[in-house]
Amino acid sequence: MSELTRFPVKIARAIRRERPLRTLRTRMLVAFPWEVGYLRFLWFTRCATKPAQAYETPDEGTKETEYSASYLTRYAPDRRVEWTLFLLASIPDCEKDSLLILGPRYEPELLMAQGLGWAREGIRGLDTFSYSPSIDVGDMHSMPYDDERFASIICGWTLSYSDRPDVAAAEMTRVLRPGGYLIVSMQKVAPDHVEVLQGVLKGEHRIQTLAQLDALYAGLDRVAGFEPTVALGGEGHTIAAYRRPRPA
Repeated sequence: MSELTRFPVKIARAIRRERPLRTLRTRMLVAFPWEVGYLRFLWFTRCATKPAQAYETPDEGTKETEYSASYLTRYAPDRRVEWTLFLLASIPDCEKDSLLILGPRYEPELLMAQGLGWAREGIRGLDTFSYSPSIDVGDMHSMPYDDERFASIICGWTLSYSDRPDVAAAEMTRVLRPGGYLIVSMQKVAPDHVEVLQGVLKGEHRIQTLAQLDALYAGLDRVAGFEPTVALGGEGHTIAAYRRPRPA
């Protein structure tokens, strides 16, 4: 079974825990957007004569825009989105009227969120390039959204592509609704890791620990956190959930 064939099965299993697929209608609500999105993906990657719309100033904010754009190779979410989204979905009082996905690259992440119960009209993506009407073009250091716009935000690994993570963290906090949740994750690398991306933070300045995340999101309350111990030559994944306090 190919990855493309196998992944909808994984989605169905996840959805079944919250919205049982007991009727033909609910099955179609999940399957039809997936297939439409896949056709759009195929058109863009194989047939489109125009490149994806890209952020005008790639030297500001998120680094390696070209590297990210070249990653459009398969129609399935990465672990970075699966883990962050499933952690968010496990929070009992998480409101599902609006969700921002930072750096989604393509649409499966948005469709997976819809299948897990988020309102379709409330789901937005933000990336430095986009081929989709559901993914806005922009930079996470200066988001084109009003204050307190989203009930939830997921940020999978994108802080690793920033040289100003404090600015990005402040923007996430600004657009997050009081009482809302932010899930953030990134790779944690060993001290001997050789960074191949240009312009990103390295060494002890690289954001990859819970202590560093707690400092960046000092105005939020951490409600969950996982940080692996990484041996030389290896890597792991740090992930944390934060909640923006409501006014007293």
